[in-house]
Amino acid sequence: MPRLRISGIVEESIVDGPGLRYVVFTQGCPHHCPGCHNPQTHDFDGGEFRDTDDILRQFMENPLLSGITFSGGEPFVQAEGRRLLPGSPEGGL
Repeated sequence: MPRLRISGIVEESIVDGPGLRYVVFTQGCPHHCPGCHNPQTHDFDGGEFRDTDDILRQFMENPLLSGITFSGGEPFVQAEGRRLLPGSPEGGL
């Protein structure tokens, strides 16, 4: 089963994209930007693994959500895992 290493999830956010968003904070970032808002997400060995099916299932439980936002860390480091979500942007979310 495909999985992502995540730092955490915010189930309802109005500040991370248009509408009411489900936000997945990925774990791991090579950039270490000065003033980063999420420095706890930099460690590639931190966080926890979550099955992409579980992420999608939790998202689908709330009909009020407008979509999923991937934040970080650096989401593109795990782009392959994110792409495997059936409801990823390629699938209309």
